[in-house]
Amino acid sequence: MRPTSTEALPCAVFGHNYVRSKTNLDHTIEMTCSHCDTVVVTDQHGNFENHTVANSQITDALQELYRLTRRFPKTKVAL
Repeated sequence: MRPTSTEALPCAVFGHNYVRSKTNLDHTIEMTCSHCDTVVVTDQHGNFENHTVANSQITDALQELYRLTRRFPKTKVAL
């Protein structure tokens, strides 16, 4: 990781200093670095995932598509 500012230099040298910022209902924890404001989300297994705006928009769109496919069942046609 190459720091782009002097704010991210401690993160590049020592690693991020994550602080819990939010706990979600699906047992995931959103954590923010106190130095560079990088947002990371943990999943149910404790793995870190980068949480960006584009990633959250994609996730929201996939969740909505899943809900739509569950709402309208596929009709089976016998030939």
